[in-house]
Amino acid sequence: MAVCPNCKEPVSQFAAGCAVCGTDLEAHRRARAQRRGVRLPGLPRLVEADLVVGVVALAILGQPLIGIVLALLALYRHPDLIFPGPRRTALIALCGIGVVLLLATGGVGILFYGG
Repeated sequence: MAVCPNCKEPVSQFAAGCAVCGTDLEAHRRARAQRRGVRLPGLPRLVEADLVVGVVALAILGQPLIGIVLALLALYRHPDLIFPGPRRTALIALCGIGVVLLLATGGVGILFYGG
């Protein structure tokens, strides 16, 4: 059970207005939701494409071949990465790093034979 923000009388959580004083409870709920949704300035919002780049980077470091495949799939399937931009550039750079790591560690055999 909720209370009216104006007269503090009990009201149903589904009530559109207070039966005692007539306060518009829906407007109060919208205002409260807007206050809760305020973001602090300076904190970046994590975008799904940023998460994809992070997962690919971790995969490149652990298993370069799998990371390369994930990066190529992300470039092909992710709508935010179709156009040139920093995320697309990062995925292409990660593919290059993955190729270098594969060549430096002896190729694909290290994935299956452990060294």
